[in-house]
Amino acid sequence: MAQHTFERTRDVDNLCLLTAPDDDEDVDKKHQHKSGAKQLDPIKHLEQWRVICIDFHRFRAKCPDKCKVLIRQGIPEFLRGSVWQKLALSRELLQRHPKDLYENMRRTEAAPCEVDIMKDMNRTFPKHVLYRDKQGLGQRQLLNVLRAYSVFNAEVGYCQGMGFICGVLLMYMGEDDAFLMLISLLENYRMAGLFMDNLPLLNKYFFQLQRLIEMHMPLLYNHFAQQGVEPTMYASQWFMTVCIYNFPFSTVVRVWDIFLAEGVKIIFRIALALLKLNQEALLGESFEQILQTLKQAPSRVESDALVQAALGIKLKNRTLKEIENEWLAQLNMEP
Repeated sequence: MAQHTFERTRDVDNLCLLTAPDDDEDVDKKHQHKSGAKQLDPIKHLEQWRVICIDFHRFRAKCPDKCKVLIRQGIPEFLRGSVWQKLALSRELLQRHPKDLYENMRRTEAAPCEVDIMKDMNRTFPKHVLYRDKQGLGQRQLLNVLRAYSVFNAEVGYCQGMGFICGVLLMYMGEDDAFLMLISLLENYRMAGLFMDNLPLLNKYFFQLQRLIEMHMPLLYNHFAQQGVEPTMYASQWFMTVCIYNFPFSTVVRVWDIFLAEGVKIIFRIALALLKLNQEALLGESFEQILQTLKQAPSRVESDALVQAALGIKLKNRTLKEIENEWLAQLNMEP
């Protein structure tokens, strides 16, 4: 199948603004204690979202700060699938692709990654009611979408972490919409680099996280260096699945709400928050103990507490960009 390339449109250009603006700290300070300390009124919250969803894009354009706060508080469960698609502009992809794109990809007889996808079916949310039955509806849908995407984008094909992402999407939307979301995530959110040969984007994220630990927690950075602990050993799934793997589901959806609205910065903040919350214990542990603590860390903190701790960590896009430039300079110096 020929590689599909995306025409640049105004909608896709807007997705470059997914990451929060560099000067968003004033917004964070203004709303942080309001959304964290004050008890959320679920009825009022739901009514706000009902009104917002009448014309979500108009509301977000006119009231970006308020929209940001509401998303960080958590999108109502029954609206989540619809809002995720609006944030990712996934259905806008049909402006440049045939309406029956998914069906055409799904019906393609030859799918080079089908064997690998089939092997992972039983490993994707094996305890979830939707996916636990072999050859059940959930597993069939998962196979259909992943297979169709591997045909659509032969360069990426299929990689194991994609199953968890697709699995979450299918909990909130049908096959065709999950397929469009995958396209948006891997193209517009630049996630393709997490699954391609040599994992170029993942390597950059590891480098950035290492530098951020040095900036925010120098004692822990030095201790990890002494013990030989690096982000490659504990943070792969945090980035590759956007905190799906090994995190409580209540945390997963909150992180995805923010990720789809603001971009990858929330994953760095979650990673730093987990390290900071466990720093005292980690400083007294050896190599194997550190890895075990970090494996268990996501399930040991309540979802809202983790999200609030993450959002309380100052992190500017400018800082991530500076570290990225440092990483690129090192790559250029390598023989």
